[in-house]
Amino acid sequence: MRVGATIFNQNYADWDRYEAEERGESVPSRPATTDRQIFAEELDIARIADDAGFDSVWTIEHHFTPYTMVTNPLQYLTYVAGITSSVDLGTMVTVLPWHNPVRVAEDVNMLDTFLGPGREVICGVGRGLGRREYQGLGIDQNEARGRFDESLLVLRTLLATGTCTFDGEHFQVNDVRLRPQPDRDLSANLWCAGGTSETVEIIARHDVRPLIIPTTSLDLALQNARRYVQLRADSGVTTPVATKLSLWTYVAETEEAAREGAERYMVEYADSALRHYELRNDHLGDIKGYEAYAAQSRALAKDASPFLRGFYGSHPWGTPEQVIARATELAETFGTNELMFVFRYGGMPIEAARRSMRLFAREVLPALQAIDPAPLSVTSLAA
Repeated sequence: MRVGATIFNQNYADWDRYEAEERGESVPSRPATTDRQIFAEELDIARIADDAGFDSVWTIEHHFTPYTMVTNPLQYLTYVAGITSSVDLGTMVTVLPWHNPVRVAEDVNMLDTFLGPGREVICGVGRGLGRREYQGLGIDQNEARGRFDESLLVLRTLLATGTCTFDGEHFQVNDVRLRPQPDRDLSANLWCAGGTSETVEIIARHDVRPLIIPTTSLDLALQNARRYVQLRADSGVTTPVATKLSLWTYVAETEEAAREGAERYMVEYADSALRHYELRNDHLGDIKGYEAYAAQSRALAKDASPFLRGFYGSHPWGTPEQVIARATELAETFGTNELMFVFRYGGMPIEAARRSMRLFAREVLPALQAIDPAPLSVTSLAA
């Protein structure tokens, strides 16, 4: 099994200042820890991954808040390509409704050109959820599903063939031909996050494989993965499908030390997700294609504690042996061919992330790379 490391670039300590500024209160114009310092620090995650034998380095796309500050993951990964020598590079995710899909295809193709033989670019895509982001980018969130569906078709065609003609409601593409000319079909490198039943339906219909980022819960993520397999089977496609699964981790020599770090920083991460996505507000129920979030938002408004402790309660943390056991269990349950671990999140100091990641690299990484989970299949759903 492949194992990757994910870079988030969170400035968690800035949330109180940011939200006060958003409310119009008088606050300092800059955070105590600068965003640029965090960027410089987290490049160490890529360097450690490359030196320690990880298979891949991933990053994510978000805008405008301290949640994560990578506004263009393919641009970021192009820099990472220059400071590494062996890892593949992946987006987790590029949010398609915020982009012209032709430009996304061009950026993937150009990064693939830079990487050359022996290294891959993995294009993970998604639909996006944050209201602040849609508003700041000037895109009507009610159009998200339509934009996503059309973008996925254009992107997949361009990655497969290097050419595309498409006439849709949101995008019109007339005989576009990528340059530099692709040297192979890249469509197998396209993966998609599906956080709602609507998105799962789209990616199952287009037979794009699932990239699982459990920002709500592992249980819901597993339901969506199984629904994907069932939808493909209903359409006559019964071949097994592997997933890629993102997990949060914290590793220490003793369970007590690991618990202290995992509990604090995983709860802080969950708090940052609540704040960024405004999950305790009721606005998502009024946005076309996001109605499924309404019930969850109502529950979170009443009691957010299950969500806040969900990462700590379900993701792999502990001694190396404990992390191996839990990560293996999750990889087998999700039919995973690659686990992407988040090593720094919340207000975790970079020194703590480095210690956890280096211990993981020495004692966890070889064990996980040696396993080979079976992909998900219709048969496994009945088990």
